[in-house]
Amino acid sequence: MIMNVHSRRGATSRVGRRWTLLVLSIIAIISIKLFVSHIKTQQRLIAATGDCRITFGNAYRGSKYESTAVDASRTSGETIGNKCLVQSQWMRVAQHQVKLMDKVIDDWLWIDYHDRINVLVQDPNSSKDNPSFLILKQTKYALSSEVSLAVVGGIVEPYGEEPPDAAKREVYEELHVTCNSWTPLGRYRTDVNRGMGWIHPFLARDCKYGEFDDGSGEPSNADVGAHDMEKQNVQSMTLSEVKVSVMNQKFIEVQWSNTVALAMLHLM
Repeated sequence: MIMNVHSRRGATSRVGRRWTLLVLSIIAIISIKLFVSHIKTQQRLIAATGDCRITFGNAYRGSKYESTAVDASRTSGETIGNKCLVQSQWMRVAQHQVKLMDKVIDDWLWIDYHDRINVLVQDPNSSKDNPSFLILKQTKYALSSEVSLAVVGGIVEPYGEEPPDAAKREVYEELHVTCNSWTPLGRYRTDVNRGMGWIHPFLARDCKYGEFDDGSGEPSNADVGAHDMEKQNVQSMTLSEVKVSVMNQKFIEVQWSNTVALAMLHLM
């Protein structure tokens, strides 16, 4: 009788161990499947966003800068490594490895950013000999609520848009104005050490209001540029007023002041 009890207990113990092994096996299989699924998801994310460690929303689709080989007459450095750290549709922050003539810098932080345009636009109601200009008055996030004068600006879309086309599009979107005379004022790197894209300034003249004109013949004081959620008002300023304003640092952002100053030099 005692032996039968021990036999039943032994059998029960063996069954218990088998169930335990079965449960552990199931858990292991599920864990492996979850791990494989995670790896595949990560691979899909990498395929979609590149090799960037962190991606906010959509991946950056603009141009990515790398410097070419260094020689004795050129010491700016050669890019031998380019590792993306964080990106969004607006920019890409990368860790470049830069080879100089005598050493290698392993932690050169670099920012790829879309090229931009800035445009000083002549008031359609002014003449060639006595021009006035449509100037924006606005604040931006980095200005800590300080109000600045500004010119029309925006990015060059990364899907094949050229700077002159971007300039015409932005002027029409922000001011509802089209212009017949366009003067390119150059191409300028935003930050010579860290990148941040290129700026293409323009002077636009011989302008007229488009279909969105309110019919008053005067610049509208309504908010424009609502698509990028910045508050900005339009005012007309004479040539002398613009000159005084740029000299007195009323165009607080360096790209705006650069565009206005170049345009003033061109009009001299």
